Amino acid sequence: MKYDVCVFGGCALDQMFYQNDDGTYNDEPSMKVPGGKGANQAVAASRAGANTTIISKIGKDQIGKYIKENLEGNSVDISNIEMEEGIQNDCANIYINADDKDNEIKRLSGAIDSFTPEMIKKYEDILLDSKVIMCQLKVPKEVTKELIEFCDKNNKKLILTPCRPAKLSISEPENLQLIDKIDIITCNKSECETIFGTDDIESCVRQYPNKLIVTLGKDGLMYSNGEKVVHLPAIDTKVVDTVGAGDTFAGNLSAFVAEEMDLKTAIRKAMYAPAMSIKEKTAQKGMPYREELEDFIKEVKEKKLKLYEELTDLVARYYSKRTQNGKTRKKESTVKVTNVQGYNDSSLEERD
Repeated sequence: MKYDVCVFGGCALDQMFYQNDDGTYNDEPSMKVPGGKGANQAVAASRAGANTTIISKIGKDQIGKYIKENLEGNSVDISNIEMEEGIQNDCANIYINADDKDNEIKRLSGAIDSFTPEMIKKYEDILLDSKVIMCQLKVPKEVTKELIEFCDKNNKKLILTPCRPAKLSISEPENLQLIDKIDIITCNKSECETIFGTDDIESCVRQYPNKLIVTLGKDGLMYSNGEKVVHLPAIDTKVVDTVGAGDTFAGNLSAFVAEEMDLKTAIRKAMYAPAMSIKEKTAQKGMPYREELEDFIKEVKEKKLKLYEELTDLVARYYSKRTQNGKTRKKESTVKVTNVQGYNDSSLEERD
């Protein structure tokens, strides 16, 4: 196929406001950078090694030109972006909390509202020539519905991020059928609660095995593999800015799924990407390139192995000393240490 990943979604200009020490925000943004969930996911997938295109609409102005140039600079195919006169580009005012680096986003919609169901037919060949298709819920619902139906009919793998989760709420019976037709849903805890009307995340993922993946911020993520609920702890890292962390995860996941990795491996590998991205300001700056990601994964695993070996040695010396003092007998020549920051005997991956 021509493309590994095709992102169907919007682009925006992010205006970043970082909280001052006294708790206030400046009237003017600290910086203005390309963003938007569609563009973020496309950049993440491209940097992860996927041949990526994006189907989108933007205003024909300097901001639109800036957005397009940024995507092209990140090796995203831009031949399927429509630039139109007379439509406003989307904009997001993003306020970053100084304490936990969490964010509040105030969106000003523009071009994203001009997406139409007819775009699915117009770009049919591009969609069919892509291994994985990504979308969000920011475009009008009838457009997303058309895309879901198209992917289901043509057996195309679809990964959806429900950034406007009320549109997918199961309080509307029609949405249950749509959810069944989506291959993978990546959402945060709040989005999951809105869609399913409950804060019992475990019951939600259990209901949709190998489909619903819920990111939990500093608590990692949760999904069901069909046999049990898997809770993967977050990767320990320095947090500077959490904007775009979910898009980084989703973009990397789509790239790995396009490589035909099994879902378990793809999820675990994709988890490392946002742990890197949140060490930098803005959504896209810290998104890792594939080589950087592989190096980071290796570094984290080596640190875990070193810690395991150090603790094993410490425990062994402790029992040896007690044996020499005659207080106890050393029953085993090897002392095993388990549960060291997610270590288990079979691998250095995070624990289930």
